[in-house]
Amino acid sequence: MVEPLEVDQSKLFLLLRRILLEQPPAINENNYPNYVPINIITMFGAINHLGWLFFFWYIEVYPLAIFNILSVALWLFAIFLCRKGHLFSSTAVYALEVILHQVLCVMIIGWGAGFQYFLILVPIGFYILPQGKNFFKVASVIISFSSFAILNFYFINAKPVVTLPLSMLNALNYANIFFIFVVGPVSVFYFSSKMDETEMALKDKNTILINIEKNLKKYLPKQLVETITTGGQEAIESITTHHRKKLTLFFSDIKDFTKITDALEPEDMANLLNEYLTAMNIIINEYRGTLSQVIGDGLYVFFGAPVSSNDRDHAIRCVKMAVDMQQKMKDLNRRWFDRGVDEVLQIRCGVNNGMATVGGYGSSERKEYTAMGMQVNIAARIEQACKPGSVLISHTTWALVKDEFSCSEQGHINVKGVQRPLRVYNVDAVV
Repeated sequence: MVEPLEVDQSKLFLLLRRILLEQPPAINENNYPNYVPINIITMFGAINHLGWLFFFWYIEVYPLAIFNILSVALWLFAIFLCRKGHLFSSTAVYALEVILHQVLCVMIIGWGAGFQYFLILVPIGFYILPQGKNFFKVASVIISFSSFAILNFYFINAKPVVTLPLSMLNALNYANIFFIFVVGPVSVFYFSSKMDETEMALKDKNTILINIEKNLKKYLPKQLVETITTGGQEAIESITTHHRKKLTLFFSDIKDFTKITDALEPEDMANLLNEYLTAMNIIINEYRGTLSQVIGDGLYVFFGAPVSSNDRDHAIRCVKMAVDMQQKMKDLNRRWFDRGVDEVLQIRCGVNNGMATVGGYGSSERKEYTAMGMQVNIAARIEQACKPGSVLISHTTWALVKDEFSCSEQGHINVKGVQRPLRVYNVDAVV
């Protein structure tokens, strides 16, 4: 005995739901509620007219069978337009097909078949859309009801081209009436309720995603989170793979931070550090830098990845950021002094431009988006050579920002791992 074929209904339902309700890339959250019903209508229309093709061929009404080939093509074109986001055009295409189809059906097999009732449905598709001009919506009503009136006037008593048995005409008429006044409203009610459920689910999902993104930005660089959440596959691959790129590299730390904070209570020290890092992070985000690492009071920031413009823009934004950080420290010191911290905290800032290998570093379980290489080490050494309260930059950075900032040459410094001394400059904007 042959076992009956079992169909996984859950998978079938999920497939049907994906086809009907899945949001294509061209559809945004605003037009998604309109996309779903039009997508369902066009999908059903294409399948329905394919069935009519075989039906009319079976009863030997070949003109309508041939026309249904064109009908299926028009409905498929309407599906294509719908999935591309052209909802009004999609509705216009299938409305045109409905009008032509009903006119031909009445002309060929007569008024009694009941196909003319579908003309009443045409304007509904337009009026559920916020898109499109009111002129075209009103025109759809006029065309639909004019077609119905003309058909009624000319063909209600006219002899059809093909004479079908009265029993078949009655069956078609009652079937069409049943569809228009029973199946149609029930389907609209069902899919409307499903749309409400889907819309609520989307809102809940969006709320969850917004909260996740907001929390991620507290632990990951803002630009990195935005690239992951809004970027395409190419953008995501750019942060997971390693590649060489010219960057502007920035390091900073607070001079003698450990010695100063030893005199503070742990809770006060934690509050002070969090206040400092919060203020610095706001400035970093303002200038669209990528905060790679926070090591105690030390910051490592780079410009040029994952989002890049040009070398000069990266360098100027980075130096402006460093200058603003130094200015912000004056405000913080005044605030901390009023709270009982009598030591003045000063930061050192070092900036360098050069090639680095940027990407995700770490294990398969956890990775850190950062940049590594000799130029990164040079930037860190420049920061260590910087006077507290100043911004020290390399010659390569100076060449990019010299038209924007007045800088004073500080001679050469020796950097571990680099054979020749490096020429460095102090940014005069910091006073």
